[in-house]
Amino acid sequence: MASIRPGERGRARFAGSLVLLLFGLGACAPRPPRLVPPPGGVEAVEGFGSASIAGAEASVKGKFGFVFRRPGLGRIEAVDPIGRTVFLIYFRDSRAWFVLPGRKIYAEDGADVMMERFLGVALRPDEAIRLLTGNWEAGAESGGKSGWRVERDAQGRVGRGESGEFSFTVRTFFPGDAVPREIGLAGPGTSGRIKILKLGFDPPPRPEVFDVAFLSAFAPKTWEEILELLDR
Repeated sequence: MASIRPGERGRARFAGSLVLLLFGLGACAPRPPRLVPPPGGVEAVEGFGSASIAGAEASVKGKFGFVFRRPGLGRIEAVDPIGRTVFLIYFRDSRAWFVLPGRKIYAEDGADVMMERFLGVALRPDEAIRLLTGNWEAGAESGGKSGWRVERDAQGRVGRGESGEFSFTVRTFFPGDAVPREIGLAGPGTSGRIKILKLGFDPPPRPEVFDVAFLSAFAPKTWEEILELLDR
């Protein structure tokens, strides 16, 4: 069984606990495939992973699907043990929406802020593509607001990155060409890891995957209101 619940700072601000059921980790896992990104670069990634994050505002443990596409698009979906969607996070440019479809409510915030709430590390969608492909191209380390600085290992693979108080460390790679498989994450009051279980490069474009027009029928809430409602 897996869960997402307030961390220490979250418990100080909101009484009780927040629990959402996500997929538990399987006892047996197939041998990881050989992964080699296209030589011309990657515009999008799609896959499935597991997360175990002990966060300052929330703790997450479970499985999730994801798709990220340049420039600035992303979607994360967490499901319960019988395949129902528990929550969704949509990314468009610099904004993001955390959606609870069962309650028809959502909270909007900055893309990096919402990613920090989910993973404990403030990544934007394009940076997530760089990390997941292991292709943090020259010049990207110092580009943009986040200013990530990456370090490479003896084999030239992206092994570690820092941006202020945030950091990631690649623990294992897929067989092939330096694609990270397990990544340690750390931020203020937060630590944990994600493990990529399935990953594909440049899936066919599907603009509808990132469409948030349906939110016009949902009620907007603050992040604090989201946590309070789920805590009941």
